[in-house]
Amino acid sequence: MRATVESLVELGYARTTTQEVQRRAGVSRGALTHHFTSKAELLLAGMDHLYEEFSASVREAAAELPAEPTTRIRLGVQLVWERFHGPLFIAAMELWGAARTDPELRAALLPHERRLGVQLRALTMEVFGERVAHHPQAEAVYQVLLTSMRGQALTYALQPDAPRDAPHLQHWMDLVAAFTRSAD
Repeated sequence: MRATVESLVELGYARTTTQEVQRRAGVSRGALTHHFTSKAELLLAGMDHLYEEFSASVREAAAELPAEPTTRIRLGVQLVWERFHGPLFIAAMELWGAARTDPELRAALLPHERRLGVQLRALTMEVFGERVAHHPQAEAVYQVLLTSMRGQALTYALQPDAPRDAPHLQHWMDLVAAFTRSAD
């Protein structure tokens, strides 16, 4: 799985082949095709593996966040935003772009993304805590926050050296904080 993800992140979707993954992993062609019958299946399994590592790191970091809501929200926004610079986002971006014109990948990716989306939402609510998670408008704030972060992270794909703490980070903190104040 590590060889799959590394190839996808380093080479992109088009240049990641089952032969390249086989070479990087040091396994035989038969061993690879025994477990994965298509490139799409291999790449999605790699994404699952990466998502599990990602989730564990987020949960570990979230466990260290203070319970006090204002500070937890501020640090939680930073924690979520930092994760948009890692290999999971880069690999996902590669697959999303490729799925636009690859019907086999798209058919495999859509249910996969729905499942990971549900898991990511639950994980994000763990980061922000019970006060945010149980708010009646939690879904709306979650969608605005995550789609905004995703869009901003895409711009950094073209500007890798741009500072990551531009005003948008403070805007996201303010958005979530205002949302929780409205619950009082």
